[in-house]
Amino acid sequence: MDKAALRPVIFEILRRTPQTHLHAIENEIRQRVDGYERADVLLVHEVVWDLLVQGVLAPGKNSLNLHLPFVHVTEYGAQSLEEGATLAHDPDAYVAKIAEESGGRATPLVVESGRDAQLAYSHGLYRVVVVLLARAADDVRAALAVALSKGSKRDAQQAETSSIEALRKVLDRLELPADVARDIDPQLGGLETAILLSRDRDGTQQVPTADRDRALALLLLFPGQCGFVYHLIDRIERERGAKP
Repeated sequence: MDKAALRPVIFEILRRTPQTHLHAIENEIRQRVDGYERADVLLVHEVVWDLLVQGVLAPGKNSLNLHLPFVHVTEYGAQSLEEGATLAHDPDAYVAKIAEESGGRATPLVVESGRDAQLAYSHGLYRVVVVLLARAADDVRAALAVALSKGSKRDAQQAETSSIEALRKVLDRLELPADVARDIDPQLGGLETAILLSRDRDGTQQVPTADRDRALALLLLFPGQCGFVYHLIDRIERERGAKP
């Protein structure tokens, strides 16, 4: 087995039993997971140790069992184990989410920047998270600018500036379905927020201000924002290709 297969099972066990013991976790996995072998216990311990380092777990179970191998889910850990939030502590699932949301169109720069941002978050490097996601968001923005620049002369001139504001103006002139048009501002606004946290509007780089909550929000929202833009590009390209 590998850690990618074990993480979701461990997350589920911890949701149901927030105060537990390493051996209890391992015993439950042995009963629930096909193909689990005795040697895989080391991988279970590695995942649990990762969660301890990341603050999802802490040593101890109660006042009588304060030390390892007893563990408990922290207050932050309880939030992290909510549906969807586990992506911040699962690098394989996070990268898979980007690929799924983007329909496989995310560039290597976007995918690897996302992977590194997740790893940076798990090590408490919140400024690094912001910088990496800004880099990825900028690549997604550039892809949309290229797609829009292939339209009318007016669209091309505005898209060439590549600013989110200019791209919004071009999109406003397109005949997009109401549900898509409704999501343009929040989705592109999210990408713009990520970009502007690490640089000024004139492109000047700046030292980002970021805490755990902001880094987590950016990390969890990015796959959906990325997917929205790539599907929007697909729609634009299909509609242009269908016109005589």
